Amino acid sequence: MTPLDPESVLLEPEPRADDRLRPPVGVAPFAPPLFTAVNPAGTAPVLIVADHGGNAIPAELCRLGLTEEVLDRHIAWDPGSAVMARRLAERLDAPALIHTYSRLLIDPNRELRDPTSICVISDEVVVPGNRDLSPADMQARADRFFHPYHRAIADTLDRFARRGVTPVVISMHSFTPIMRGRTRPWQMGILYGDDDRLGVPLMDRLAAVDPDLVIGDNEPYSGRNMHGYTVETHALARGLANVLIEARQDLVRTDDGAIAWADRLVDALIPLLDDPGLYRARSP
Repeated sequence: MTPLDPESVLLEPEPRADDRLRPPVGVAPFAPPLFTAVNPAGTAPVLIVADHGGNAIPAELCRLGLTEEVLDRHIAWDPGSAVMARRLAERLDAPALIHTYSRLLIDPNRELRDPTSICVISDEVVVPGNRDLSPADMQARADRFFHPYHRAIADTLDRFARRGVTPVVISMHSFTPIMRGRTRPWQMGILYGDDDRLGVPLMDRLAAVDPDLVIGDNEPYSGRNMHGYTVETHALARGLANVLIEARQDLVRTDDGAIAWADRLVDALIPLLDDPGLYRARSP
């Protein structure tokens, strides 16, 4: 994996539990980059993104006052999505961009004006480090954790365009098996909006290969509600064929599970990606 952004952020020694809200002291080693590029020289006309691929938080923000156990929950990231994105990039020979930091800092898949962009409460968990942020604080979060990632996506799509290539965009996510007491039966969700060139054939192909799969058609979220940001901003705005794939987290939390489900997806995607109709831009 090659970081596209050479900038890195400072990581202080991990604070003690009772010091989580105090500024850390001392000189720190470099933290992971904001995002990583997997297989940036991939030749397939496909871009894979994982908006919630990591749960890192710079130590100067003191874990936002949360425990490590909370930061491992779905409110902080999409477990398995990064491993799946890497596997798709490897097998399809496509570039992928994976966001490394927790969506609790700022959600890269929400508009900045959306009230869920920086959550004070997420799934009944209070986030102390997000309380009472000033407009300047929120702008600093966006400048550090939001805009560089989206510039990288736009730059990658621009490079495709300069080569005369109209790519497909695949967005990888995962969802918790239980939400607000409701059990979610789907093993995988396929999300799409008006442009269903890839979403519907992908569901059909998955069902044909294994009729026992429980695939959500715009479940557990809908691609038609325009509540996200990445697909809407980068794929729909350019008229690119796209799909957002949600895998259930209990199936993909381990690397082996994530790779197995990614392989199932790739096997279904490969024949579909031969369709030349996917590589023609539609009017937004």
